Amino acid sequence: MKRVTEPELMECPSQVRAYAEEDFSLSDNKFVLDLEQFLFSLGISMGEKTFIVDLGCGPGNISERLAVKWPSAKVIGIDGSKEMLRIANARREVLIRQNRLLNLSYINEKLDSINIKGLLHKKSGCLVVSNSLLHHIHDPSIFWEAIKRLSSVGSIQFHRDLRRPTSSDHVIALQQKYLPDSPKVLINDYVASLRASFTVSEINHQIRKADLVGLKVSEIDDRYLEITGTI
Repeated sequence: MKRVTEPELMECPSQVRAYAEEDFSLSDNKFVLDLEQFLFSLGISMGEKTFIVDLGCGPGNISERLAVKWPSAKVIGIDGSKEMLRIANARREVLIRQNRLLNLSYINEKLDSINIKGLLHKKSGCLVVSNSLLHHIHDPSIFWEAIKRLSSVGSIQFHRDLRRPTSSDHVIALQQKYLPDSPKVLINDYVASLRASFTVSEINHQIRKADLVGLKVSEIDDRYLEITGTI
């Protein structure tokens, strides 16, 4: 099945609201757990001088979990959608009033203009993560160039995304399995995301072209892939 791109940013309030209100806790918690296990396999701990960057953070589901898991690290969520970050910041303000997640902040930046590398260089370590971001990008080279700009030498990378199904029937089967009763707007977005996602071989080609030899791609369960390693 050929790739069909979808809009790069979620800006429509009803679309953003449906996404923010959906319960993704199982997959979000698994993302953080798998990340923790990956770091453990590398013998790496997130200390007080570590920056964690969550690219394409959306309403902050993963960013909040990262800030809770590693409270001594500095967590930065970055997203190009002002509407997404409006929700993320509103949630953050509530938590800050409860004296929670003081280590979390958000930045409104698009991938092609991200450049906070100088700030990250002042810290002893950097972890860059993303969850279901790459498939939104029409030209994937923009994603990899943003990763390079963000990352100092030795920066750890952990990126998870959907992988493109083999057929339209496969798309529908996955939608019915994972989002059978969700709002129509969310179902439509999910189907579009599956069609817009990449295959493992396509991402391997992207990595070679970007000269990111420290990264590897692997299939995860029946719908995801992971890109892990160091730069």
